[in-house]
Amino acid sequence: MTIWTWPGNTGNDVESIWNHRFLAWWLDRVPWKATDEERTMPLPGDDLVPSPLVQTTHAVTIHAAPEQVWPWLMQIGQGRAGFYSDSRFWDRCVDWYYRLLSREQPGEAPVGYHVEVADRVVPAWQNTQVGDIVADGPPGTAYYVVRQLETNEAFVLFTDTHLPHLVPARLRDMPRLGIFGEISDAYLLTAPERGQTRIVRRMRLTCGPWPFWAFAVPIVLSWGEAITARNFLRGVKRRAEQPEEPMQGSVAGRL
Repeated sequence: MTIWTWPGNTGNDVESIWNHRFLAWWLDRVPWKATDEERTMPLPGDDLVPSPLVQTTHAVTIHAAPEQVWPWLMQIGQGRAGFYSDSRFWDRCVDWYYRLLSREQPGEAPVGYHVEVADRVVPAWQNTQVGDIVADGPPGTAYYVVRQLETNEAFVLFTDTHLPHLVPARLRDMPRLGIFGEISDAYLLTAPERGQTRIVRRMRLTCGPWPFWAFAVPIVLSWGEAITARNFLRGVKRRAEQPEEPMQGSVAGRL
């Protein structure tokens, strides 16, 4: 179930679902493969957005041990392994959006979506630490910050840059509008059986004021959750389940 609370609600009432029947039907289909227990249990990072306007929970079972899954999470981001969409069409869409954002950087050449290596584990990218940046756009635009990390168990990202960049700079930089947005993106890894990993991934979001959230939330639920998050989990699953090969230290460029 996707939690939807009205602005000003405490965010603790998981039954506070928007009562528009069609939208509620659609929102309930955004989560992917998570059980009822997984959708309601507390996860690391929930405290980063304590009163979410929206919460979604996805899950996937991977036929590989957590230590085989973990390295794929550690190397995500622009200029590294990307976000494993495995879709040329979707990567082109992301590339278009990145280039649109880069136009706001005066004096800089357009920067598109760049993936160095997405099909193997790179040792040089395995030393992620709390406080590190995971880029998700051209320099000076959208990025995540690693807020919690427990090896082979929990990986929590936070951003307050993604949502404001959905609108032009002249709007997001206007103090009287007060545009803001915060997102936590958490991954919990467990081993239900030997040689298996269950990933539970949760997104919690809050933003404002109300004209902005009315614009931003549908974009996040469609672009970010119904498509990107599912593609990402599928991509991690495909890679972790492939026959294990020795880790490569070199990095070959790929657009």
